[in-house]
Amino acid sequence: MSQYYCRINAYCESFSLLWLALTLLLVLCVIPYTDAQTEKEFIKKHVRPHNLLQDSCNESMQEINGRGNCKPINTFILDNISNVRQVCSNGRYLDIRLWHNNYYKYYESNRNFNIVNCTLIRNSKPPICRYKHINGSEHIFVACDQNDRPVHYGQPRPHTNENHAY
Repeated sequence: MSQYYCRINAYCESFSLLWLALTLLLVLCVIPYTDAQTEKEFIKKHVRPHNLLQDSCNESMQEINGRGNCKPINTFILDNISNVRQVCSNGRYLDIRLWHNNYYKYYESNRNFNIVNCTLIRNSKPPICRYKHINGSEHIFVACDQNDRPVHYGQPRPHTNENHAY
């Protein structure tokens, strides 16, 4: 009887380990993969509460690029974050999209914002990325998270089956 019990016990231990592994795998699959940008990252990449001076594009883009990369273009919104947040709550609703397993609502501002486009100068390569500074004033487009916080800048891209939220 003790041999039979050991066989069943060994089987139960193996089964328990397998069950634990499968449960853990399932939990990891259910937890959404998130490469989503946060509001803090959005602010770092796109919001400046003051006017950027001509040379500031180079400095501001250094913070964004890091090492070994020259982002081709980046837009800075020259306003405070509370005014940009208003786009999420009062802007014109455009669409909802799935991006990195999260749904984001896209909005267009009801007013023009002062912006600066920092555009990479041709033949500029890391580690020294040089940018052209172009001022503008236009409606802005932002993607907002579930808490009405801006997390991405730009218009929603055309629909494809894999990223449209029905």
